Amino acid sequence: MEFSYRGAKYEKDLPSLEMAEGEIGGTYRGQAWNYRYPRHIPVPHPTPHLKYRGVSYCANPRATAEACYAAPAADKSVTEVKASSIQPPAEQLEETHYRNICRRLEHRLEVARKSGDRQLVKMLEAEKESIGPYC
Repeated sequence: MEFSYRGAKYEKDLPSLEMAEGEIGGTYRGQAWNYRYPRHIPVPHPTPHLKYRGVSYCANPRATAEACYAAPAADKSVTEVKASSIQPPAEQLEETHYRNICRRLEHRLEVARKSGDRQLVKMLEAEKESIGPYC
């Protein structure tokens, strides 16, 4: 098909799609119409494994998470070794989490005591008791 843009002519081969008439339709300004949809939806090309600063991402929004974020076989073993050596055990994560919660709670208690808000102090002490042995 021949096109022109600002006087420049060029050829473009448009892909031909088989269209099927749908059941949805009606009339508009006296003309009948039916919804048309492609018979065969084209399959997108496989997306290469993209990385930015060591984090995998996918440029294809329709790709599945497994296909998008799975590293190639050669990089997978290196990634697994690095990830396992960096991440601390689950017990250590839980302990750090509760230490952070207690630290923030102590700070909130200190501020409430300085401001003289007895009701807030009572609520924060009850929260500290509900956390239990971690604080």
